[in-house]
Amino acid sequence: METSLNPLQFADLPAARTSYGLGTVAWSAHARHHVEPDWWIALSGTRYVDYNLALIHGDRPAEVAARVLDEIREAAVPALIMLAGPGLRAVEPLRDAGWVCTGALPFMSKHGGTAENDPGFRQLELHELADARKLAAAAFDVPDEVGAIVFADEQLKRPDCRTWGLFEDGTLVSCALSVYVEYKYSVGWALATAPENQRAGYGRRMVRALAYQRRIAGPPNSLIMATDASKHLYDQEGYFTLEHWQIWSRPRWVLP
Repeated sequence: METSLNPLQFADLPAARTSYGLGTVAWSAHARHHVEPDWWIALSGTRYVDYNLALIHGDRPAEVAARVLDEIREAAVPALIMLAGPGLRAVEPLRDAGWVCTGALPFMSKHGGTAENDPGFRQLELHELADARKLAAAAFDVPDEVGAIVFADEQLKRPDCRTWGLFEDGTLVSCALSVYVEYKYSVGWALATAPENQRAGYGRRMVRALAYQRRIAGPPNSLIMATDASKHLYDQEGYFTLEHWQIWSRPRWVLP
């Protein structure tokens, strides 16, 4: 097996964080998307908390936290605010505003490593996006509108976006969205496998096929924020955890 390069040897962490923020544009550009060197905000405008995000990671945590909180209040949507690096000093203003820490998730990267040309893997066509929307919604157990956030028809018109599907006997079994940021980073979103097909190796095939596409015609580096459920797979496939992002939200948005 080819050995993946450790991203800690090449990644500029502030640049990687910013690139991840730039990669949210595919689903937030129609509502609110703003990126600066030390923070970013991406609001889809929907009621689904995981697609209204902000990251604070620079040396102005209190100032930026106040602005981000104002923007979320104005948008009137449930949201998550993530803290990394020096931005972890924004804890106090978030706590004072009634926000709570709900945990932390790994910010991960891959450069090189295992890649495979899979004959069942290709870019999705317009008439196949409806199936991808349904598959993603079912995989993540969320409303159908969430699948539509990522696998919207307009993604096919964006030069920085690639919508991918893995097919078995003509049936879509897994899908994902890649956003290419200045052809340096590929930011991954919503890698999903249909519930009835999970634990059959399709997620691993997708990760390796995506790596192959990056190798032949895409950015060399991949960026993702993994979930607890997906981290083991990414670890096995050569991803490295760059750091953990602390997650904050309002209790009524994230607690039962």
